Amino acid sequence: MTPTFTINKLGAQEIRSIPFDKILTIDILTDICLRLTGQNKFEVKWINSHNKGRSLLLEARNKNYFITLSHGDVRSRNSYFQSVPTAYGLFLQKKQSTITPTEFCFYFLPGNGNNQTKYMLFIYRILKTIGTHFINSDFGLQGVRLLSFSTAKDIIDKRNSIRSENSTNKSTYITDEGDCYHIYGKTFGANQKETTMICMAICKTANKPVKLFQIADNESKKLSQNDIESILLYTKEYGTKPIEILDDTYIFHRENESKENSIQENLRDPKFVYNLLEKSHGVKKCTLCNCEVESIIQAAHIYPVKSIKRRHDLSYDKKLKLATDKDNGIWLCENHHKLFDRGLIHFERNKIVFSKRLRKQDLEYMHYITNHTEIPKEIFNQNMQKYFLLRDKIYSAIY
Repeated sequence: MTPTFTINKLGAQEIRSIPFDKILTIDILTDICLRLTGQNKFEVKWINSHNKGRSLLLEARNKNYFITLSHGDVRSRNSYFQSVPTAYGLFLQKKQSTITPTEFCFYFLPGNGNNQTKYMLFIYRILKTIGTHFINSDFGLQGVRLLSFSTAKDIIDKRNSIRSENSTNKSTYITDEGDCYHIYGKTFGANQKETTMICMAICKTANKPVKLFQIADNESKKLSQNDIESILLYTKEYGTKPIEILDDTYIFHRENESKENSIQENLRDPKFVYNLLEKSHGVKKCTLCNCEVESIIQAAHIYPVKSIKRRHDLSYDKKLKLATDKDNGIWLCENHHKLFDRGLIHFERNKIVFSKRLRKQDLEYMHYITNHTEIPKEIFNQNMQKYFLLRDKIYSAIY
């Protein structure tokens, strides 16, 4: 059988996209075919329809290759990979519809710009983890030894290390909650594509269940149906653990709040957690001690949600803004969160104050477990002070 390419000819957008028969020269197609099949003779079927995922199919004797193309120029950190999840979804559909072994591949086109930033190398590793074959890595990743991630923790650590070096990189956050992983992913444009790729890689490497919280972004409240289907299909085919896809109205039930009451007026806890992660550059660490065990670090509201709900002078949108404001919260371990909620500690501006109700031995213990007596100046601001003053009106009688 002569290897045969099937390629949708037209660009994804009618006006400004370059047709693929202009992008894919004979030299490029020959290079792809030779690298994958060892042959330089092939046929091409051009189809007069719009191309999705910058993709093409190469059918050989014993194997099919579903190939997605890089962009020629590196325009931004996300746009370079924006077509990949779409292509991967099409690959999964193709794989289900044929008994012929089918492999997902990535081909680097010649282009301008730096395609080896730390963020891009991270995404390449994500793609490697979900099973992508880089056809011409000797050209597109010259000098790079690309390794798959072996655990979800490796992915989380690498993502956070990149974010710590670039504070503007704030799209997807992943946390280890002890019994499961939480992914907080935005839902618009290139951000949703990053969310999709990271979900696949986490599900491939996870040792416990995964929950995706879709964080509404611009006008988009959810990932595209195609991306959701791709995540679920990938997880079913390759995942080690299941994924639950939720929106940002999911409720984290509190011990003192009934399920029925929560549902009646939900103020979007995942959005609050996302905003607090954004403020802390993805790091969950107790503000008052050195604890960094993510599963016991909690997003503590300064001005409590139950008090916000009782504000009949506010519209739901204004209540939502108060309840999800990143300045209306601090990270606290379970110990300090309980102490905070019971009024045994409070803050005067950014300094901790211990309750006068504490016995001497209790106060000694409090000093022992509290390594930091001030909220760091890079976190504290006047907006936070406003929330502390609102809290004081509620708790002052028990301080």
